[in-house]
Amino acid sequence: MQNEEQRKKLTQKTFNTVAKDYGLGPSRFFHSSGEVMAELLDLKGNESVLDVASGTGATALHLARKLPQGQVTAVDFSSGMLEQARMKATEEGLSNLTFEFHDMTQLPFEPHSYGHATCAFGLFFVEDMSGTLKHIANTVKPGGKILISGFRGNSFQPMAQLLLDRFRSYGLEIPQQMGWQRMSKVSQLEEIFIQSGLNDMYIQKRSMGYHIDPEDWWDIVWNAGFRGFVEQLDNKIDEFKQAHLEEVLPLCSDKGLWLEIDINFTIGVKAL
Repeated sequence: MQNEEQRKKLTQKTFNTVAKDYGLGPSRFFHSSGEVMAELLDLKGNESVLDVASGTGATALHLARKLPQGQVTAVDFSSGMLEQARMKATEEGLSNLTFEFHDMTQLPFEPHSYGHATCAFGLFFVEDMSGTLKHIANTVKPGGKILISGFRGNSFQPMAQLLLDRFRSYGLEIPQQMGWQRMSKVSQLEEIFIQSGLNDMYIQKRSMGYHIDPEDWWDIVWNAGFRGFVEQLDNKIDEFKQAHLEEVLPLCSDKGLWLEIDINFTIGVKAL
C-alpha cells in the first residue's frame, strides 16, 4: 500500500510523462471544461485568479483570455505539464499569465492574495481534500469564489471498469475506489465544502461526452492518469492493450464508442 508521498511521486512521474499529449485529441474534454470554468467565474476582466493543479493550462488559458486587465497565476507540481502550458501561452501572446512550480498542499502565497481560485480535476489526487481546499481558499480574498471541477460517477464507464478489472487480472494493486470517485457525488462535495468553511455552495452539472473509436480510448488510457498503471505491465503492455480493446469493441455503435464525460463544477464563496 502506497503512502501519500509515494502517491505524489507516482502522480508527478505520470504527468511529466504524458504532458506532451495531455488534453489533446480524444482527451479534449479537459480544454472544453476549462472554457466552462472560465465562464462560470463570471469575471469582470480585471481580477487576479489562482489556478491550482493547472496542468497544461486547460483552465488558465481560458481565464487569461477573459482577463485583459487582470492576472492569472498557474501552479502545478509537474514541470512537464507547466512547460507545455508556457508554450501555449507564449504562442497566444498571453502576457497576463505566469507559471509557478508548487505542490497544491503547500502553496507559498499570502492570505487574501487573489480575487478567485480554480482547481480543475486536481483535488481528488490528494488525501485530505477538505484541508487542501481550505488551504487554496486561504489565498483568496473574502467574498471571492473558489471553483473546482471533478468527474461524476458515470464518467468513462463502462470502459473504465473493464480496464480496472483487467488490470487486477494481471495482478496489479488497484484501489476499490478511484481518486475521482471520492468527490463524484453531491453529498461528497457538500461535505468537502462545508469542512473547508466555504459558503453558498453551488454545483452545475454538465454532460460533455462524445463518440470516439477504440484506439482513441487507448489514447486516453495511455496519455492521462491511467498511464501509471499501464507502465507497471512492462513487457505485457501490447498483449494487455489488444485484450482490452477486444473487450470494448462490442460497446461500439455505428457512431463509435461513446465516451461518457459527466462533470460537476462546484463553486463556493470565501467567507467575509
